[in-house]
Amino acid sequence: MKSWLNQTADVWRLLTQLRPYLGAGRGLLFAALASSLVMVLFEGVGVGLLVPLLSLLLGGSNAVPMRPLQWLEREIPNHSPAFYVGVCCVAIVAAIGAKNVASYVAQLFAARLKQRVSIGLRQALFNRLQRAALDVFDQRPGGEIANMFLVETYRTTVAIDASVGLVQRFSIALFYIAALFYISWPLTTLVVGLGLAIGGTLGFVYRRLGHAGTRLTDLNHQLSAALEQSFAGVRVVRATNSQQREIERFAALNAAQSHAEEVTARAQALLFPLTETLAVIGAMAIVACAYIFLVRPGHMLSSYLLWYGFVLLRLLPLLNQLYTMQGHLFYLAGGIREVDKWLSTPLYPDRPFGTLEFHGLRRDLRFERVSYRYSTGTEALRDADFVVPAGQTVAVVGTSGSGKSTMAALLLRLRAPSAGRITVDGIDYWDFTPESWHRAIALVEQDAFLFHGTLKENVVYGWQQASDESLKRAIAAANLEDMVMSLPDGVDTLVGERGAMVSGGQRQRIAIARAIVRDPSVLILDEATSHLDSVSEQLVQQALTNASRGRTTIVIAHRLSTIREADWIVVLERGEIVEQGTWDSLQAAQGAFDRLVRGLTA
Repeated sequence: MKSWLNQTADVWRLLTQLRPYLGAGRGLLFAALASSLVMVLFEGVGVGLLVPLLSLLLGGSNAVPMRPLQWLEREIPNHSPAFYVGVCCVAIVAAIGAKNVASYVAQLFAARLKQRVSIGLRQALFNRLQRAALDVFDQRPGGEIANMFLVETYRTTVAIDASVGLVQRFSIALFYIAALFYISWPLTTLVVGLGLAIGGTLGFVYRRLGHAGTRLTDLNHQLSAALEQSFAGVRVVRATNSQQREIERFAALNAAQSHAEEVTARAQALLFPLTETLAVIGAMAIVACAYIFLVRPGHMLSSYLLWYGFVLLRLLPLLNQLYTMQGHLFYLAGGIREVDKWLSTPLYPDRPFGTLEFHGLRRDLRFERVSYRYSTGTEALRDADFVVPAGQTVAVVGTSGSGKSTMAALLLRLRAPSAGRITVDGIDYWDFTPESWHRAIALVEQDAFLFHGTLKENVVYGWQQASDESLKRAIAAANLEDMVMSLPDGVDTLVGERGAMVSGGQRQRIAIARAIVRDPSVLILDEATSHLDSVSEQLVQQALTNASRGRTTIVIAHRLSTIREADWIVVLERGEIVEQGTWDSLQAAQGAFDRLVRGLTA
């Protein structure tokens, strides 16, 4: 079981790993720490002037020659002790006032730092995930990612803010401890031992806070995922009359989160009284021992004991704050750990893209013994080898799970081949720049995704420089003219979240318009007519015919109506190409394709 010192080291190690993401906040961090240093210096001046003040006030046998007094008497001679008392009081007030000004400035810098860190962390996370492999999103629910941005980054920001405050207070505490060592190192050795003993005693509270914070992070993920899935699938929930089940599931997660927060609140509520009680008991014991064993025998002046007691009383609240803030950091450590993990998400691709400009397919596109294996170890494609001649249509067919969509992902460079390579006119397709490749390669998926925006914004997405003329051509080719004319605001009409305000066929045709507005060289149709009624399919099929005209087209489908006119057909089974040829030759062979056709027409 980790000691509280090891726990503290772990939290600080996590915080230091976030330094690269501070960005412009580093200057603010140094400014906040510099202001804290100024604050400590003025605090030292104020506390240091207490000794000559006490010496003047006590007088008699307790008065000792002090350098500040000697300097005053030399620079301003022939004045009464009362005058020097007044000068010391004014100097102490001025020092404390300057300290508070420095404290105010430090807090301003800390507040600005917190804001900059919050923005910087969210931006760094977003940038990282935009370049992460698709497996990251396949294996994580969307709600977990939303929770990371909205909750865990905030908790991490609070932790960084708390760590700055902790460093400020620790700096002041170090000064007080140094002053105590100056007055009496034996007594101060006991004070340091007391501080370590209090930390060790609080270890069980810190462990509870750490476990509760980690548990709360997990519950936040689950709660966000439940929210996202329940409302994203609201039609399925209601169609299956599962509202009560979803309510009960959310209630259970909500209660678990509430319990975790209650455990945290109890542990945090215990920190302050326990720390204060232990600190006061220890401090009073030390002061009593000092009086009995040092002052009474004459080994220490009473003015020094008063000074020591004053400094010790100033130190105790700081220790209390330090231990409380440390407990808060342990509680937030779960969020810091989660943010750090997401910031370490592997970037895609492992092998950087090249610098060649792709200007369109001229001869052919080839799969040369291409294989793909998922991170889970599942092999989706094995030794795929076929040619797509420029200007022709090649259909890739097979049952669900045979590897068809994996081929589309590989062509779009959303995934990288595990083995083999894909060449374009004899050049490895990885050698082309992302900008030029994606400008010339377009995809129409079976589940067309639309953003919450206008029809125009969805059509030109990724190609914002599209002219009005190219927009009109894309809309006409996608059979959208009648639809646009019927909309209240034409192309400026909102289509709703995920295209909720348009039909499935209209959504598919908007996706086709988006694919061809950039005039791509190669068009990939990934089961683009699936899940449509016959009328919508006819409209979409005509749009696809228009889109494919004059382009190299790869049709990934299991519906016969979408592949009958293909120039070449590739048949997949369990990730392997088992047949390829023309429609007539494949049917005449009475192999896998013939079985597939008979199965679809049965």
